[in-house]
Amino acid sequence: ESTSEATKKGFCDEEVGKAEKDRDFRLQDTNKLDVELKALNLKAEELAEEARILGDAVSGLRDDLSMATDERGEEKDENTKTMKLSKEGYLAVKQAIAILKTFYARAGRAKVFMQFSPIDEAAGSDAGFEGAYKGKQERSKGIIGMLEVIISDFDRTNRKTEEAEANSHAEFTEFDRTARS
Repeated sequence: ESTSEATKKGFCDEEVGKAEKDRDFRLQDTNKLDVELKALNLKAEELAEEARILGDAVSGLRDDLSMATDERGEEKDENTKTMKLSKEGYLAVKQAIAILKTFYARAGRAKVFMQFSPIDEAAGSDAGFEGAYKGKQERSKGIIGMLEVIISDFDRTNRKTEEAEANSHAEFTEFDRTARS
C-alpha cells in the first residue's frame, strides 16, 4: 500500500507540476496579450486624435479653398474689367490720334477761298483773317505726343493686367490642386 501511495503521490506531484507549469505559461501569454492590448488601445486613441486633427485641418482647408475661390472670382472679374477698359481706351486714343493727324495734315495743305465784300474793302477791314487756317502745327506735335504717351499707358496697363491675371490663375490652380489632394 505504501508503494501505491507513493506512486499516486508521484503521479499527483507530476500532474501538479505540469498544471503549475501550464498555468505559468498561460499567465505569461495573458500578460503578453494584455500588454499588446494596452499598446493597441493607446495606438487607437492616438489615431483617433490624429483623425480628429486631420478632420479639422481638412475642414479648415475646405473653408480656405472656398474663400480663395470667391476671392479669385472677384479678382478675375476685376482684371477682366480692367483689361476691357484699357483696350477700349487704347482704341479710342488710337482713333483720336488718327483723326488729329488727318486734321493737321489737311489743315497744313489748306487753301483760302475768300469772298471779298466791296463794303469791307471800302471800310479797310479785313475782319482779322489772313490766309488759310493751317491749324497750330507746332502745338499738334505736343498734343499727339501726349496722346501717344497715354496710348502706351493703356497698352502697358493691359499687358501688366494680363500678366497678373495669368500669374494669379496659375497660383490659384496650384493651390486648388493641393487643397483637393
